Amino acid sequence: MRKRFKLKAGDTRTFELESHEGGGYLWSVVSKDECVKVQLSKKTPSKDNEKQPLGKSFPVLVEIKAHSEGQAIVVLEEKRPWEKDIKPLNTCRIYITIK
Repeated sequence: MRKRFKLKAGDTRTFELESHEGGGYLWSVVSKDECVKVQLSKKTPSKDNEKQPLGKSFPVLVEIKAHSEGQAIVVLEEKRPWEKDIKPLNTCRIYITIK
């Protein structure tokens, strides 16, 4: 999966990635450039809807904050932390232009 964003220094962009956490998979930042900050967090269900299927996964929120002008590439991978020599289930490459 690939995403492209154009941001201004100081801007923040947030989007969701599908998660397979119920199967033990976690998204993590594999690489990023210094001109951006990347934060991952779980999207939790509302308390109004407490009956959720067992093992259901919720999207991961990805927040990217642009610090300085330039080009950045962020790579995220979804894999099981204990599986060292196995390819990730999903990879997301994010190409960012900061002006």
